[in-house]
Amino acid sequence: MKIIKPGIILLIICAVAAALLGFVNSVTLEPIAEQTAKKTAEAMEAVFEGAEFGDSVETEISGADLDTDGEDLSDATITAYAEAEIDGSSAGYAVSVETNGYGGTLSMMVGIDNDGVITGVSVIDMSETAGLGANCQTEWIDQYQGKVAPITVSKTGAQGDSQIDAITSATITSKAVTRGVNAVYYAFSQGQLGGAN
Repeated sequence: MKIIKPGIILLIICAVAAALLGFVNSVTLEPIAEQTAKKTAEAMEAVFEGAEFGDSVETEISGADLDTDGEDLSDATITAYAEAEIDGSSAGYAVSVETNGYGGTLSMMVGIDNDGVITGVSVIDMSETAGLGANCQTEWIDQYQGKVAPITVSKTGAQGDSQIDAITSATITSKAVTRGVNAVYYAFSQGQLGGAN
């Protein structure tokens, strides 16, 4: 009897806790989904100004499955894309991609036009070090706009249309963002985004 009573009490506590967690999850599920959709829409606008977007197509394109001319993009995964239209004509794509940064998964949106030129990059979510890798969410990210992929990272100053400056003391983050951008470029150039090219 001494063992049964504590077991029943523990069972009741666990059942109440599980019910409360389930309730909190159901209450927060919709607001979280709305916030995620809002962040995604804002990121699409940021990477492809003035465009209207078609329906988002969910996908899973691994960088490991792309022909990358030897560049290791195995940690990059394209998760969704939407066609961008300007004045009713196809202009390119806004693409959601994830890579591994210094602090964990780095989620971003990359815009690429029909000529393969990067129209913008926006970091949606990351866990990089404050004051270092977290600077990927500052104006540093603007240097990708207008670049022609594949892009390389320089520690001594970018030169040319296919190179960017690394974030000071955060080369790992800089390379992670660049791998995501390059994965989008290779997927686009190999016709994996809505049959482009």
